[in-house]
Amino acid sequence: MILHPLFAYTTILLSLIVFVLYVLSLTLLKNGQAFRYALVMHGFLILVSLIAVLAGFSVSNVPLVQSKAPGVWLFPHKWNGIFLFVYTLLSFLFFWFKGADVGRKGVYVSVLGILVVIFQLFTGWMIRLVFFS
Repeated sequence: MILHPLFAYTTILLSLIVFVLYVLSLTLLKNGQAFRYALVMHGFLILVSLIAVLAGFSVSNVPLVQSKAPGVWLFPHKWNGIFLFVYTLLSFLFFWFKGADVGRKGVYVSVLGILVVIFQLFTGWMIRLVFFS
């Protein structure tokens, strides 16, 4: 039960760092070194987000969570978490094969990733507020 928040918050923080670093490396910095750092951290992010999703499945089977968490926040949080993992995996493959020459498409992919992460943080935080009130 403790693994999900541990890996979920790590996933959120690491996702924000990775996608912001992509945006910065493709726009302001125009630096291949920053892009490589983002790519390596993105690979680590895949592992962390996979553990967060698997731990989330185990938490969703706990009867107390099922009784207290409202479906209006639990349903989008769960599926957006799965979507965030898949998006992380696919965006890693996109950046891996295209490299630092992705241009505007890379910025769009990164901004969309940031928006997905913010939505995930919002729905998870709403579940926390309802659960502990």
